[in-house]
Amino acid sequence: MKFNCTAIFLFFFLISHAQEQTKPKKWLRIGFLYGYSSQDTFVKQDSDYFYENNFYKISSHFNLSKNENHTWELLVEPSYYRSKHQLVNYWFISHTVPNGDELRAKFMPLKSMNEYVLNLGVIYRYYFNPRMSVYGLANVGPMYIDTETERLQKGFAFSDIFGLGTNYKLGRISLDAKCLFRHVSNANIQKPNFGYNAVGFELGTYYEFN
Repeated sequence: MKFNCTAIFLFFFLISHAQEQTKPKKWLRIGFLYGYSSQDTFVKQDSDYFYENNFYKISSHFNLSKNENHTWELLVEPSYYRSKHQLVNYWFISHTVPNGDELRAKFMPLKSMNEYVLNLGVIYRYYFNPRMSVYGLANVGPMYIDTETERLQKGFAFSDIFGLGTNYKLGRISLDAKCLFRHVSNANIQKPNFGYNAVGFELGTYYEFN
């Protein structure tokens, strides 16, 4: 999908731009995050399907550049999503499809799915003071999903995330919270490729190296 191509281009552009003006990378922090997202967290985005997940991440941040209160960071996040999905709209699979009844019987029951993701991204952070900061992030990463649905084929796909968050340091430990938008699809490598959208939040804690 075009969304994936745009996200990939944005990711590499921001990394190359930041690396042009910075010192060598430095490991800033490592942490553990828990989050929840769903297709209808705030406003139902699509009445065709139900999709939600709980997820867990090991998150590492590396310095790309720092200028007074502004920093650019490289984000590396291996992630695990435990998701639920259900086709809700009976007519999403057209009555003109020869095996439509079989496909509805296959896809309409509620399913549990596992998603394994390696997200790579860029963070822009602004520090109000040495303890408190706010940030925006964009990342994209390869993933494997172990269940076929009417919206996405089993196998390789991409996970794209945009988020806004805040972080507060307490010595070597920091507390982190963010809201996020996530899109999953496979860039038309396989069909179907309608993909999933979800909005949610993350909470976590980091160990700060400096």
